[in-house]
Amino acid sequence: MENLRRMFGVQEVVRRGMEIKIAGSDWRPAQLGGPSNFHLDILRGVDERIEWEDVFKGNDNTFEMPDFHAEMERKLRMNW
Repeated sequence: MENLRRMFGVQEVVRRGMEIKIAGSDWRPAQLGGPSNFHLDILRGVDERIEWEDVFKGNDNTFEMPDFHAEMERKLRMNW
């Protein structure tokens, strides 16, 4: 970030920080594949690397997928 500030000014650091904060708040239900950090990887410059965790997510056969509606109700705090 210091190099970005020297080259482009403080506005680049502030803009990049806001973009990282927005991209880090990605949430998707487990039925739709769970959270994805693809946009965050692009901002950090690590989108062209393939790591062990990208291929093997660690999903067990014993893992029970939560119900879509129950997960959405819990996320939106609709537990009346």
